[in-house]
Amino acid sequence: MKKLALGIFSLLVAFGLVLGAGANFRDYNASRSVHWSIVPDDNELIDLTPLQPYAYIDNETGVLVIDFSDDNPNYPGYGSGISPASEYNFDEVFEVSNDLWENLTIVVRITSNNSHVEFYGHEGNVHKVANGAIASSSDTADKDVCFVVEPGDAVKIGLDLSANGDLPGDEWNVAMSIKAYRLGTEPAALVGKCGQP
Repeated sequence: MKKLALGIFSLLVAFGLVLGAGANFRDYNASRSVHWSIVPDDNELIDLTPLQPYAYIDNETGVLVIDFSDDNPNYPGYGSGISPASEYNFDEVFEVSNDLWENLTIVVRITSNNSHVEFYGHEGNVHKVANGAIASSSDTADKDVCFVVEPGDAVKIGLDLSANGDLPGDEWNVAMSIKAYRLGTEPAALVGKCGQP
C-alpha cells in the first residue's frame, strides 16, 4: 500500500459510520465507510499506512478510508456494515510510523470525540492519556490515547467499535484527530503518560 506523509500538528479526521443489521458482514443492509481527510503540513513528522483490506487510501481524493460496505474496492460486493448491539475489535487498522525524521523521537496523540470509537495497540505500546495505563485490547481501549515512536519505527493502531444500544440505520458522526510532537515538546497533559523514556 502507498505510504502517505501526513502533517500531524493538526490532522482532523472526519469519521462517519452507519450501523446495519445482520449476523455477519455479508448480511448487512446499510452502507459503511470511514473517511480520514489528509491535511498536509510543512512540519511532517509521521507516515500513516493502512494495514487491512478494509482500510485504504483513495488514490483520487488522498483520503484514508475504512470501508465495511460492498463499495470497498478490496471486497467488491461483500459486506454492508457492522451489526447493531455488537462490538468489533480490529487489532491493526493502520500504523503510525516515524520514517520522515532521522534521530527524532515523536510523541503521538489520537483522540475520538465519541466513545463508540476507541483506540488501542495490541503490542502494548499505546497508553491512555488520562492516567498513562496501557491500552492494549478492546477492554482497555480509550478515545484518547498516546504513544512514542522512535526513528524508523511504527506503532500499529487498533479500533474498538461499540454499537451497543444502536439500531439498524443509526449513524455515527465522529471526529478524530492525530497530533505528533517532537519528544520534549509535547503538552504537559502527555508528559510521562505515553511511554516516554
